[in-house]
Amino acid sequence: MRSELRDKVAELLMEAIQHRERAILLFWLRGYCQMTEGHDSPAVPFSRLAQFVRRRQREIRWCGGSQEGWGRKLVADSGLFRLDDTETVAIAPRYEKELPHICEKAVAYWTLLKTLHRRRYSEELRGVLQRAALLWEHRLFFEFHEILEEVWMEWQGPERRFLQGLIQLGVAFYHIQRNNYRGAMNMFRNGLVKVTPRAPRYCGVELKKFLERIEKCQGLVEGLGPGHSDRFNWSLVPALEVTR
Repeated sequence: MRSELRDKVAELLMEAIQHRERAILLFWLRGYCQMTEGHDSPAVPFSRLAQFVRRRQREIRWCGGSQEGWGRKLVADSGLFRLDDTETVAIAPRYEKELPHICEKAVAYWTLLKTLHRRRYSEELRGVLQRAALLWEHRLFFEFHEILEEVWMEWQGPERRFLQGLIQLGVAFYHIQRNNYRGAMNMFRNGLVKVTPRAPRYCGVELKKFLERIEKCQGLVEGLGPGHSDRFNWSLVPALEVTR
């Protein structure tokens, strides 16, 4: 997925993490994907899409329901769609070839949000880390980077270097997903330098076993060599445990 499109889709998730009611935007996007799957044309009458969403009230009640205004907001503001004079919705032509990737993200994000918004989080740094840990668990490593980078850029305390290290470790796994050997190795090295001195626990993050597994992942990627990160064993990725 090209970076410009990746950022547009990730922005929908970041907004939905901060504001529960905006999660419905991802449901509308997922609904559009379900309605166009297996069809030659990516166009859907808006009225049919709205009806599709309304029929699933029970599934979306936790984020406020199916109000049609949210669907129109997704179409008008996300930059992903076009709406013609006949009230027909279609993915923007420049993104049509990448619609399967968009839909894959929509499903992953909706699944994540249903879990995330069932829990309570503090407004302190630990709460941010708990949300980030859930993204890590779902292997949404680019989005993990996004949620922590926003905090890191404004943070003034001694935890700032540790946050940067966690971000870099997340980016290492994002590079593995993209089969970018050099990027992954650089991020593993940079991240470990910043996080390792904080073991065994820092900011509520349990680090001893986490770092042991990270080093195993680093060794595996190095052993696979350039161009072979697609053979990475994802079961080795450690959990990011943040105490409550």
